[in-house]
This record gives sequence, C-alpha cells and structure tokens, in this order.
Amino acid sequence: MAVIATTVTGVLVLVAIIIVGVVATVLPHNSVPTPDALCAIAVLRTAEPDATALTRPACAPPRITGTGHGATALAAAARWLGTPYSWGGGGLDGPSRGIDQGANTVGFDCSALTRYAWHQAGVVLPRTAAEQWHALRHIGPGYQAPGDLVFFQGSGGGPNHPGHVGLVLDTDRMIEAPRTGLRVRISRYTVRQDIIGYARPGS
Repeated sequence: MAVIATTVTGVLVLVAIIIVGVVATVLPHNSVPTPDALCAIAVLRTAEPDATALTRPACAPPRITGTGHGATALAAAARWLGTPYSWGGGGLDGPSRGIDQGANTVGFDCSALTRYAWHQAGVVLPRTAAEQWHALRHIGPGYQAPGDLVFFQGSGGGPNHPGHVGLVLDTDRMIEAPRTGLRVRISRYTVRQDIIGYARPGS
C-alpha cells in the first residue's frame, strides 16, 4: 500500500508502507529466523555503513559460479544473507543464539557460517577461523575458487592465527558474517589489507 503525503515545501513524497507480517524485527528469544523472514526484514534496511560492503539488497540471490561442493557450500551460505552476526552463534543446522555479546542474538559468527555452509556440502570443518586455517590445505593467491575460504588477520588475530574468515564467491567478492552489529552479507575481499591467505575444504 502507498500513501502520498505533501511536505511543507509542496513537494509530493511517495511513502511506501511495507507490511512484512511481523511488526517487530526483534526475534523472540527462542526462535530461529527463516531465510524468507530475514529477506523480508533485510529489504527494509539501508546499506550498512562499511566501505567493503556492496549496496545490493542483502537477500538478493547471488550468481554462484563453479560446481561441486564449493557451489553447494556457497548456496547454503547465501540462504542466510541478512542474518544477524552473533558472537559464538551458529551451528551445523543453522543460526543459533551466541555467547557473551551474542547471547541475545540468533545468528552466525564468521567461522560458524563457513562451517555450516561446508557441512551442507558434506565436509566437516573445525569451529574457529584459526582451527580451520590450520586444518585445511592452503591455496596460493590467484588460485582461489568459489567456495574456498579466505582468511584475514581480523580483530585479535595474527599472521598465523586468523581472526576472520569468509567464503570466496568469485575473484572479488565473498559471503561473510562480518562482526557484531552487522549481518551476513556479500562484500569485497580484494580491497582488504589484512588477508592471510586461502584454503580449500574437502581437498
């Protein structure tokens, strides 16, 4: 439904009123968001104020190239675009309530998203970004493929102890659960200066 309102300057403004079926965007304490519900909420938001974030709608399905397990993992992660970041949140079955600052948020942290996605492709990964980095076969820059993991020094991390991880979507972009206050999104990894390297699950 749309309502037309007139401002004091006489300019007509079209105000879109979108009803998504749920008035509050805060989820009940014990509920797990569904991809469709998150899409309905995500389209109401403006772009996150982060230089590496793309401005495409959070729930728009990305074009996934590649085949096999990597494509399966990417498709699984893409289902949850728009999901809140939750420190310690996320399991093999999907978003969950986190711990500490994530205790009141149902969602994923970065390594839980990569672990969930690759679990859907039949590959079990360790829980944290650092553990994933040390457990997997590393790939040289320029050889990364869709579904590979890209690791960053991140907050509290180091050159041999990554603090952040995302899933390579293509030669420029990744799917990631960025940090508290943001949501699972597509962003550019090539503009970041803290890349540690790439690794390939299932190899």
